[in-house]
Amino acid sequence: MSNRVFISRELKADSIFRTRLEAIGAEVIGQSLIEFAPVVFHGIPPCDWIFFYSKKAVCFFFEGLGEKLLSEIKWAALGRGTAAALSARGITPGFIGTGEPEGVAEAFAIEAAGQRVLFPQARQSRQSVQQLLGDKIQPVSLVVYDNQPRRSFDIPFCRVLVFTSPLNAEAYFGKYTLQPGQSAVAIGETTAATLRRLDVAEVAVAEEPSESGLAEVVISLL
Repeated sequence: MSNRVFISRELKADSIFRTRLEAIGAEVIGQSLIEFAPVVFHGIPPCDWIFFYSKKAVCFFFEGLGEKLLSEIKWAALGRGTAAALSARGITPGFIGTGEPEGVAEAFAIEAAGQRVLFPQARQSRQSVQQLLGDKIQPVSLVVYDNQPRRSFDIPFCRVLVFTSPLNAEAYFGKYTLQPGQSAVAIGETTAATLRRLDVAEVAVAEEPSESGLAEVVISLL
């Protein structure tokens, strides 16, 4: 049986996921099934924190930013990858989550209780942390980019399918069905829940939402 693996994100040549799987003879196909486009926004409302869900949100926020931000603003990231995107811009986050919305919301509620938090996000964001925080903070949403499922793509049969977001899962299963001999992997519980809703009965979930965590799961399945 083929050891071909699909992951729903573009991978760099030195990607940990690619490197680890190719080392055991697997063929890796990395392709995002989502199209992204900037959304123009005007002005930043007053806030105490700016919380980012993803590296994409960091990128589009700063690309569209037309004003200088106050130095008193504190920065927060859902996980380490997003924190790294902020660090690359010379920003040290005051809060870095684990990548899992439930745990992140619980920890961030302590840090930002009662404060005004701006969430730069995608048009189709599920607002996972915001929803979990409820009235523990004062949330403000700011759409900075659009994210739509791609309509045209071709993915060959892969033994393992790795999904890095709910929208990627929806795009894939809008075109294909799970075939005999295929396994599905989710980066976290939110994506896993979407896969189950799409009638994927068995879903393996990474212990941590990172390329290393995903590679561990895939290696166990091959």
